[in-house]
Amino acid sequence: MYQHQVDRILEKVELLNINLNPIIESSILQDIEITQQISLPDSYKVYLTKIQNGGASDLLNNKGPYYGIYSIAEAIEKNSEWEIDMKQDFQFTTDLELGDLYDAEQDLDKHIYRFENDKEYQLKVQSVVEEYNNTSVLAGSLFVCEYGCGDYLRLVVSGQCAGQIWVDSGVINGTGFYSLNVDILTFYENWLNRQIEILKDPSKKLINAWYSYLEFGNNSRYKIVP
Repeated sequence: MYQHQVDRILEKVELLNINLNPIIESSILQDIEITQQISLPDSYKVYLTKIQNGGASDLLNNKGPYYGIYSIAEAIEKNSEWEIDMKQDFQFTTDLELGDLYDAEQDLDKHIYRFENDKEYQLKVQSVVEEYNNTSVLAGSLFVCEYGCGDYLRLVVSGQCAGQIWVDSGVINGTGFYSLNVDILTFYENWLNRQIEILKDPSKKLINAWYSYLEFGNNSRYKIVP
């Protein structure tokens, strides 16, 4: 089912001269699923057993998206640190912009002024942020990679959106939770495509865009700033 995509990805990896991490054996992955009492999405298992187990990078966008992709062991360890239960269903099915819950001012300066001078508005903002400033809202998902500045990309492992990559910009930054609407293979291939584009034209390396952490997905919130 995924073989054509795997072949494409490996060709692009070779073109970019990326040294992949070793893959993980299917039998080890099965043991992890039994131990964690979960069923990992098929596309994720293909990534781990056919592409590489992880792919972290010390340099931004050097070996993988942003700071690279966590190995399955690293992802589970980080989930454990955050006390995230993967056995529960992931609660989100559509993007959640936290500002929508408190009728946020769209202009940042107006938001700051109102937050500092309007007690009712301030309390409403604080109430919403505190509700989602809790790692329990990430139940049913697994760390994929760190975007930076407190934003993370996560893989949904349980629930209606299982297999999708989501952005957690809510727990630490109080902004929201957004779906890339792609699985990890497409997420990684989209990143490879971007690196190939930069290889051909280095001037395209920097992109100014709204919701920049959605770049390697398929979400209409991502828009390049003219």
